[in-house]
Amino acid sequence: MDALLQELQLILECKVELVGSNQLKPNKNQTIINGSNHMNVLVHRTLSPAETGLIEKLVEHASILNPLNILSDPNGYKSNERALKYPLRLWRILYRDSKEEVSEILKSSFRKDNIIHMNNNESVVFVTNDEITPYELLGVLESEALTSVKIIISNSIARPCDLHKGYNDTIELSELGKHIKEKAQVIKYEEMVFPMFVSQLRRAEGLNLNIVSVGDSELEQTAMIFLENNLNITETANKLFIHRNTLIYRLNKLENITGYDIRKFNDAINYYLSYLADQIK
Repeated sequence: MDALLQELQLILECKVELVGSNQLKPNKNQTIINGSNHMNVLVHRTLSPAETGLIEKLVEHASILNPLNILSDPNGYKSNERALKYPLRLWRILYRDSKEEVSEILKSSFRKDNIIHMNNNESVVFVTNDEITPYELLGVLESEALTSVKIIISNSIARPCDLHKGYNDTIELSELGKHIKEKAQVIKYEEMVFPMFVSQLRRAEGLNLNIVSVGDSELEQTAMIFLENNLNITETANKLFIHRNTLIYRLNKLENITGYDIRKFNDAINYYLSYLADQIK
């Protein structure tokens, strides 16, 4: 794809770049050439009909061999020539800028793993061995590339035919993270199974979920940390830097509002489902 962009820049004598779907709307001095899924080409000048037709044919031809297809096309794995080891996880890395710096860091951090640069703000690594943790990678990217980063990690993928679904899962995880883990910079599939399940239920036609709104951000935060710490009073109190009696007071208050005593497993599950249903619109 980089070779195609360089060729187009020579032909058109202007800047040409790859952008994601719906990433931006061209102004009067720009032209968007729509490709397959994520493969959209932004030309920084107005094209004549003849030029547009020529570029569209070049982009269409490149799409056939586009390495992005292994993730964006359900059947892309069939024409894949990459040597991949399974099982693997997809690390979808989102960043604001500094693509060249990010690319160099990923190459040095994942010497044995495949990397695909989806566009100027997204790269995907096919991770087979965690030589570096996502939090370590996050720190390196932010300190050396000087860019804000989010890393979304898919479920374990054992077959080539599941690559497309795995990638789509990371997109859904990213969207859910805006509601459930707004400040989280690392989002893992296994931590979001329930939210994904509830999101799918919410999309089911005619389905009504019992939603109980707390209306108190402090109580909601307390409940989430309590659940994350496996219903452990002491660990939760330490994490919140409060006395255990204060925590018990908050849990009792939550029970009075919702009817759920989340110190009990079944009530904790029911409350969590209700909370997710309220958050995921």
